[in-house]
Amino acid sequence: MMRVQASEGPLKPLVQLCIIMLMQTRESKQAKGFERRPWHILVILLVSLMPATANIFLYSFVMLSAAREWSLTPFWGAFIGFAPMAAQPFGGLLFGFLADCYGRRKALLAAIFLSVLSAVLSGISLGPFDFGVYRLVLGIVIGGQWAVTMTLVSEIWHAPERGRAVGIVQTGFPLGFIYASLVAFCVRGRIEWRHLLMFSGLPALLAAPLAYFILKESPLWITDAFKNRDQAVSYSELFSPSLLKHTALGTMLVFIGSFGAWSFNPWIPGYLAELGIAPGPIPLLTLWIMAGALAGYALYGFISDRLGRKLTFQIFFIGMAVGLASFGFLPSRATVDGDRAVLSTILLGGSAAFFLGYFSGFGSLLPELFPTRVRGRGVGFCYTIGSLGSAIGPASTGFLSSFCGIGNTFVMVSLVFLIGTVVISRFPETIGKEL
Repeated sequence: MMRVQASEGPLKPLVQLCIIMLMQTRESKQAKGFERRPWHILVILLVSLMPATANIFLYSFVMLSAAREWSLTPFWGAFIGFAPMAAQPFGGLLFGFLADCYGRRKALLAAIFLSVLSAVLSGISLGPFDFGVYRLVLGIVIGGQWAVTMTLVSEIWHAPERGRAVGIVQTGFPLGFIYASLVAFCVRGRIEWRHLLMFSGLPALLAAPLAYFILKESPLWITDAFKNRDQAVSYSELFSPSLLKHTALGTMLVFIGSFGAWSFNPWIPGYLAELGIAPGPIPLLTLWIMAGALAGYALYGFISDRLGRKLTFQIFFIGMAVGLASFGFLPSRATVDGDRAVLSTILLGGSAAFFLGYFSGFGSLLPELFPTRVRGRGVGFCYTIGSLGSAIGPASTGFLSSFCGIGNTFVMVSLVFLIGTVVISRFPETIGKEL
């Protein structure tokens, strides 16, 4: 047989073309490999966030049982369960500092461990005093874990898809609500309220070993830490002329969002009971309402990456104002009796809960406002100082509802979101910003 050599005759250009095409195909595959994002990390972080809201929401179902066991009034039962959420600012400041000084990974692993610990200790508490301490730990963890998680996701994901990546991780919060509703529906009445609270730490317990072995440090933090290893960075930089506006507006925005959400979320079961719905199906109906929140959290990032941070926030704030006012006004003016009336009430509640997806916007907007050297502290400060609203919100609804009912209180709270649309207009547009 005659051997065809690539260097001879008219086949030479064809062989060269084939070689070039093969090389380009290989380079293209390599490039796609480099661009591939670690989606499995998002799932781990998502699951690790679930206990934060699961623990709080489960307490909504067992609050009266705990109060009876410790001979407390409903007010003090709510106080020891929800007031410690005011510790979130300390958590954000602490874990933001740890994340900037020692790395995002170490700070996040510590927060996940503490979330499991607080759930277990809540279930074995001896009385209201040590229970309040364990809830204090939970408040610290909620503020710190969120700040570090959002900082890490923002730094490892590229700008065009950052919003949707953050949104996927943020669904851990509504999934925590749904998980709590499922647990309450399936096992409530069969086990003690203490054991029910301990179930809230199960997702983090499953995510902890995966996070330990799989999570890697943020490359941006490693680079910045090496460049600035001899320079001390102070919290005061957040209040420098270049960052003060971002710090103030970010804190104000989170306060409005947290106050509005937590004036609504914990009181959904109580509102359904006030409407005359039987206690048995309330956990399951609450689950369906929070399914709306899950959809909103998941879709927010895709909308934000398309329309921009500011416009998406304004759409969701206006939607939340209309949805919450409708949910509070319409069912409370009618008799909720029969399957059709209950279904319409749940649809109204789910529509309002959908617009809670604006929480996904915090995770993409806030990290884009601050440079790497203070990003953890900036995000932590804004989110956790602003999250004081999450402690004030439930108490405000409880106070006002004693005079005018929960439904009318929801209508009043809806006005807060209209203020939020004005505040977000003062922000710079950061979509597509490279960190």
